[in-house]
Amino acid sequence: MTNHTKPTLLISNVLPARPGDEAYNNICMRLWDRLLQAALPTWNVIREYAQEDGAEGAPLRARSADAIIIMGGEDVHPVHYGASQGYNREGHHWYRADLGQLALVDYAASTGTPLLGICRGMQLINTAFGGTLEQDIADGTHTNPSILTDHLFVRHNVRVEAESHLQRVLSPVLRDSQLTISSAHHQRVDRLGDNLRVSAYAPDGTVEAIESPDAPIIGVQWHPEDPADDIAQLLVLLRHMDARRVPRLAKASTTLVA
Repeated sequence: MTNHTKPTLLISNVLPARPGDEAYNNICMRLWDRLLQAALPTWNVIREYAQEDGAEGAPLRARSADAIIIMGGEDVHPVHYGASQGYNREGHHWYRADLGQLALVDYAASTGTPLLGICRGMQLINTAFGGTLEQDIADGTHTNPSILTDHLFVRHNVRVEAESHLQRVLSPVLRDSQLTISSAHHQRVDRLGDNLRVSAYAPDGTVEAIESPDAPIIGVQWHPEDPADDIAQLLVLLRHMDARRVPRLAKASTTLVA
């Protein structure tokens, strides 16, 4: 039975499991379990599978949620940001999942629903706002090639921009505007989406976080749900989403007007 005293968090994934890919499924479950560990004490959780729901179904599920997280996953199909396939280290694409999660970003922007995009989720935010992606980071410094077997993320610092929403959110865990994060990505933001701003950088200039000045939407390129990381970072992000959520009736009225 749902506990109606708790807010509801919709967590969007590409699929329940990748057929025939046990290694990928294993690391996804580790990240999922860590996210649940942080969320369940204070949130009801709805799990959404964007490849199954598509653009029509994902926003319908979001109507019963107070906040949304889009988790990591495979590369966004390049057609969504005006690029071509055939790039280095290109993996499997889930086009229908892209459409579903892009629709979630649009829904969050139009209703004021807090949204956190993690890794792929951040790249989808940038794409939804008209930005583009660098398709492969040539030096490979942001991911561990054996992560699917050893589950070890690349650890490095990011600098969080002063006066950003993210700086205020993460202030309890920052040290001199610096944060050590867990990284696992071979793509990154190229052209920033319209009406977005960068809120964190890696030492090599990689955009590590983006946010909307006008809506409670934040994307982080790293994985705060890495089990090896301090859970405090994930907890402050969840507390921010709780603080920024709007009453359901007000959100429903915004949706109807839109």
